[in-house]
Amino acid sequence: MRFIDKKQKLDYLLSLISEQNTGTASQLAERLCISKPTAEKYLALLREDGHNIGYCTRRRTYYQISENK
Repeated sequence: MRFIDKKQKLDYLLSLISEQNTGTASQLAERLCISKPTAEKYLALLREDGHNIGYCTRRRTYYQISENK
């Protein structure tokens, strides 16, 4: 995969997270046309970059955890 492809997928992933529209890890992998382990790796990369990402089991989606709690 080229760097630009990965960057585009990470940007798309961030937009899905901000909209709380990712679905489960498996659904997310399908949307991004990657494997589930790669989707989990991308989430880990975003967390390493300082994004505070959580997962809601009731809504089955990843979301951005707000800092203003």
